[in-house]
Amino acid sequence: MSKDLVTLVFPQTEFEANVLAIVLRDHGIEAFVFATSSIGVGVNLAGGQHGVPLQVKREDVEMAKKVLLDNKRHSIDIDWGELERFGEDDLQYDSPPMPITARVAFFFVVLALLSLGLLIVLNL
Repeated sequence: MSKDLVTLVFPQTEFEANVLAIVLRDHGIEAFVFATSSIGVGVNLAGGQHGVPLQVKREDVEMAKKVLLDNKRHSIDIDWGELERFGEDDLQYDSPPMPITARVAFFFVVLALLSLGLLIVLNL
């Protein structure tokens, strides 16, 4: 099966590759994302091209390129500042108080740290 797949693009992140794959799948084109062997902080451990390969079937390459190009042309940037939220004035957030078990645990941690500090000072 891998002989029938062609790498279309190498987006920088797996998230970007999956978004493009969703766009292609929405247009009826099977797309495959293969995560690279990275350690999770953007350092690629494999040699070669950087990024995450997005692959499609060889017979779908031209259509996939057209779909991605059309998607890029029709994409819009959203100015989130222009959007109004319904009932924004009614939004209130009351933070719940710290649970009693967390308060007790915090007390003992502080007590242990103070005891350790006192022990260090007395040993000097």
